[in-house]
Amino acid sequence: MKICKRLALGGISAISLTIASTSVLHANIADSAIIEAPDFAAAVMAAEASDWANDESIRGGLHLVAQYDSSGPDAWDVEKHPLVYITSESHQSNNPDKTLDGGFAGFHLIDGYTHEVVAVYIGSNVDGNVGIPRGPHGVSVSPDGKWGYVGWVERTRDFETRQTGFVAVVNMRTMKIDKLLKQQSRYRGEQRSNPIHHVQGCTTDDGQQRVFLQFGFSADGGPHFVLDPADDNRVERAITYDDVHPMGHPFTTASPDCKTLYVSMGSAVIRHAESPSSGVAKVNLETGGIVEIMGTGHHPIGITHTMDGESTFVVDGHGSRVYKIDNKSNSVIAQTSSGVAGPYGIVLNWDESLAFTVGKGEGTHNVGQTLGIFQADSMLPYSELKQQPIFLGGSASSVDHAILHPDPELNELWVSSMKGWETIVLDLNTMTPKAYIPTPHGGDTHNGAFIKYEADWTGDVMSDQGGPVSKVMQQMVLDKTTARKAELGDLSAKTHSAAVITSDPEELLAIGKKLFEETAGIMVCADCHGMDGSGDVGPDIRGYTEDDVFAAMQSVEEMNFLRQNFHIGHENIKAVGAYLEHLGE
Repeated sequence: MKICKRLALGGISAISLTIASTSVLHANIADSAIIEAPDFAAAVMAAEASDWANDESIRGGLHLVAQYDSSGPDAWDVEKHPLVYITSESHQSNNPDKTLDGGFAGFHLIDGYTHEVVAVYIGSNVDGNVGIPRGPHGVSVSPDGKWGYVGWVERTRDFETRQTGFVAVVNMRTMKIDKLLKQQSRYRGEQRSNPIHHVQGCTTDDGQQRVFLQFGFSADGGPHFVLDPADDNRVERAITYDDVHPMGHPFTTASPDCKTLYVSMGSAVIRHAESPSSGVAKVNLETGGIVEIMGTGHHPIGITHTMDGESTFVVDGHGSRVYKIDNKSNSVIAQTSSGVAGPYGIVLNWDESLAFTVGKGEGTHNVGQTLGIFQADSMLPYSELKQQPIFLGGSASSVDHAILHPDPELNELWVSSMKGWETIVLDLNTMTPKAYIPTPHGGDTHNGAFIKYEADWTGDVMSDQGGPVSKVMQQMVLDKTTARKAELGDLSAKTHSAAVITSDPEELLAIGKKLFEETAGIMVCADCHGMDGSGDVGPDIRGYTEDDVFAAMQSVEEMNFLRQNFHIGHENIKAVGAYLEHLGE
């Protein structure tokens, strides 16, 4: 049997690609019809005649190169595969047995339950170009499941730009290209074409869809573009170096209500600076207003949010730390170790009690294969797992993103691997890998998203590397988080309200006293240590410092219930430490 893949463009490889099924690393790939490569010249003429460009696309430098007819027969069986996972594939894995030679760029769809690879999209060079040095990192789907987005870099014969970053907009029903876009604009006085890095999307409460194309690599990212899939994928807003300065690594994430885009701020100088002085810009997608929150490490990358919108977590890839932002005060309120070297992505579990960092090895060896774990409420280590970090095994190398599976009964994370050739499925019940899904051609994977389809091809992106996207899944997470806190007497909210960030020593002592005597947990501190801290069941802790309290929270087994279940955050620990020091005077 022959397996046929759809081509993206006309050009060097101007015929359909046919591969023997024995070369697909045991992946079960559904057949798709053989098609001829589309007419590139005609598509360029169609683009030139269109009115797709607008002021924002021009300002940011996103250009329509070619417009195709993407209509055609269904490329895969949506009724048989109603839940699929999209992830990229290119030639950049460490696999010596890749089944396609040279550069290639594409993506594939995996059944969310059977793990069958059900559809594959592989692109070829644009006419006149001479190779693909960088395959796709970003790949995702419009929130309604209609359009796919995949980007790559090609070497050109244009001496001025040297390389060009392309994005294909693909009809997810026919798996045929609809548009070819490229990014090119002036940057620091010269023409630059940046490669696309990540793609994400979201939907507002009133149903407006947004797709985010995030360009650039390393610490000098941008520009980014907000597309409207319902308006022929035109640019709604460009976010350039003039808007956010300096613009850092291109890992933007929208707030759960899709009204704010969080953009990392940084540069190569800041990344290697002695002090952690980078930040995050909150871009209001309605007004364009920007709020800058500084103090998120050396090199902010992964960003995710709690579904109530109150907290945001930012990963520092070079400092190997995680920073927690309070979105009401727009300030960093806590930080902790990521538990892995060079973290990249970050994801929360179903009830938002745990956060997982993806140990890529950013800024160091860059071949990491681990996940770190900590308590999301308190930012304290998770001590239930006796061996950490979590090793993913298989071909895992340079793991970068973890995506929460939308079925809570499965309770899984799906992890991409930038230099490996498998999607790794982690069982969150056992904290161990349960499956390795090979890529169709032995290539690498980078990021992903789960999409649920109805029989009429109505789609809903459930989750991606930024967290839950679907309003349905967001509500499920909110319900589980609320139930968890209610089961614990909602003491998480009580202790959070008790601890107010303050520089007033007297106020800090008052907060610490209240926490110690009343609201630190079901069994408060005073129950074990006495009302004056002189000792009872527990030892005399008068004179203890903030550092002593933090160390005890991590190491004293008797405090395990308190540590695992309540929001005893860093701000609370500071207050309790101040009160204990006062008791020791």
